[in-house]
Amino acid sequence: MPLPTLFVPLLILLIPIIVILTRHQQKMTELMRQDGGTHLQQRDPDLQAIQYDVQQLKSMVATLAMSVDSLKDEVRNTNSIQHRVKVGEH
Repeated sequence: MPLPTLFVPLLILLIPIIVILTRHQQKMTELMRQDGGTHLQQRDPDLQAIQYDVQQLKSMVATLAMSVDSLKDEVRNTNSIQHRVKVGEH
């Protein structure tokens, strides 16, 4: 079968699928326009609050990470001093 002969039946089968997908997309767009405006207005303050909370959490995590690093350094220094004292005692 030559290529153009296969192309025509394939095109005939694709047309209804394309029509169905186009109608579905149009319906979804219409639904989003009807409901989307009110939902976006209601979600915007919630979204801003969540973004603020996430920023606060990031800041807290960064602060705690620095504190943990500082504490690790202090423990190392303390262990080093204790080790020196023990070595000096022997």
